[in-house]
Amino acid sequence: MKKHGFALFVLFFGIFLYFINLSTLPYLNSLYSYVRYLVQPLFELKGILLESTTRAVNTYLFLTGVSAENQRLKRELEECALYKVQLNTCESSLIDLGKMIELTPDVKHYSVMYAHVIAYDPSGNDNFVLINRGQGAGAEEGMVVFHGYSLLGIVDRVYGGSSRVRTVYSEDFSISVAAGGKAYIYKGGYPYGSLLHVNLEDDLKGGDPIFLRVPGKNFPSLLIGTVHSVSQEGKSFFKRVQVKPAVDVRRASLCVVIKEKL
Repeated sequence: MKKHGFALFVLFFGIFLYFINLSTLPYLNSLYSYVRYLVQPLFELKGILLESTTRAVNTYLFLTGVSAENQRLKRELEECALYKVQLNTCESSLIDLGKMIELTPDVKHYSVMYAHVIAYDPSGNDNFVLINRGQGAGAEEGMVVFHGYSLLGIVDRVYGGSSRVRTVYSEDFSISVAAGGKAYIYKGGYPYGSLLHVNLEDDLKGGDPIFLRVPGKNFPSLLIGTVHSVSQEGKSFFKRVQVKPAVDVRRASLCVVIKEKL
């Protein structure tokens, strides 16, 4: 009975409040306005915080995605750079191989073998290279090695599976050559070799080609280099002739060995 009485009380009290409309009372209206004035900044702050938090979260998610994308693009760039280096190496090898396959007529009647350069002179003076052809492949000391159409050097030491080639840059390298219709001795050197016993009246000038000359043999006229400079020293009877070797040893990854000793 008490429960029903309380329910009726609440019902009649609600009807009473509805009809008298307390919000129209001056005192309560002023109190309501004052409370709203106090609470309004809190609602505004709540809205600002909500908006700022939403913007910060969205910015974080965006930057996280950008960072992951940047990492992916960085990896792709590194892979592309590696592929580019590999492609350049392959192109260089193909160019070298093409030059070797298209042998000049004076080389084709010789027995040759192809070789890879597997080591270079650690001193940086390009005095020698090591190739992957040795006794097992029939390599012998004195065989001519060339790259493209330029003389690389002469085999001067043979091992079981490799050989050392003394290059045209070595001071221990000397060979008979032809220049300007005359025969000379070329002596290696870094970065320039030289022609020995060039008479004062010999007409040699910068840019003249120097070719391999093998007396008594129809050997290929491989290019040694070009005359770099011509000068006269004091009262000497000979000119000083510097020669710039034609071969770029560091790019000679592939080479050809003529299987005949000089």
